Amino acid sequence: MKVFLFDYASGGGLSMQPLDHSLMRPGEIRHRALLSDLSAIAGIDIITTRDARLPKMDLCLSPTGAAVVIPVRNGFESYFTDCMEQADAVWLIAPESDDILENLSRQILSHNRILLGSTPAAIHIAASKLRTVRALAEAGIPVVETYTPEDVLPQHIAASAWVVKPDKGAGCRNSRIFSSPPKALAWIAANSDDNFILQPFMSGQPCSLCLICCNGVARVLSCNKQRIAVRDNQLYFLGSTINSFVDVTGDLDRLAQDIAAAIPGLWGYVGVDFIFTDTGPVVLEVNPQMTSSCAGLHASIDCNPAELVLGLLHETGMGSLLEKTLKATSVSIDVATFDTLQ
Repeated sequence: MKVFLFDYASGGGLSMQPLDHSLMRPGEIRHRALLSDLSAIAGIDIITTRDARLPKMDLCLSPTGAAVVIPVRNGFESYFTDCMEQADAVWLIAPESDDILENLSRQILSHNRILLGSTPAAIHIAASKLRTVRALAEAGIPVVETYTPEDVLPQHIAASAWVVKPDKGAGCRNSRIFSSPPKALAWIAANSDDNFILQPFMSGQPCSLCLICCNGVARVLSCNKQRIAVRDNQLYFLGSTINSFVDVTGDLDRLAQDIAAAIPGLWGYVGVDFIFTDTGPVVLEVNPQMTSSCAGLHASIDCNPAELVLGLLHETGMGSLLEKTLKATSVSIDVATFDTLQ
């Protein structure tokens, strides 16, 4: 099988813009981890793209792995189409903002290629934090209350602070914290070039789940603690510790199953961000693609996550995955150590 692995940011999607390593770095982390995992699978040929302005990739492939890297100049669209048509399947790493991930996924399906990711309909929901919390809340899943700047904020919320973030986007980019709704709304009014939402700050441990989903069923690969810093009202994601705790009660497995059922079409690798509060997990968002945690996932579970996802293409794939015993070694990921773009 030939797989086209496309990271929008470092793979040419930003080739018509000035270089911005802060935009490219998160995708680069995922891209390199996935490239390493795919190359270790027998029978997989890889084609990928690279913004021609970036340093050449120092590929760390397995002895049997092979990858063709296509340099991209002056727009990615024709390169993307050419690579997609050469491949049997496409694995995307792309922003949810501006519907980029959703639209590229639709394009792949329209060319009758295998999409190694969630359906466009599932991405449409999960890419929006507002649509996500509404879908999950309707299914009875605990979620953080989420509002638009136009909403009248309920009086019963007595939050110590409010978080403002783009409705579509992953991680902490452009996420800020304010001491009151008026201050948050004033900042949004002065920065109205993005579609922001507001959420009351929740006390607790920031956490995430790494899942593999298929046909409304989920398998938890890891339970992770996240490290978040605040500087000048800006939130920063510093990294996470993969499988840093165990789901002793089974609550997180049940949460994963409920999420997979509430958003039909989630497929393959899925991330869930939540706050572990005194009353249990409260979901912040669902990421319908690989997250930065994948950089340490292979070492943590002592199993190739990409191979697990490709196994879903077989009729018994999800059943075999549910029966598989995985290790859960604690692995720390520090995003600052992955600066390969300079």
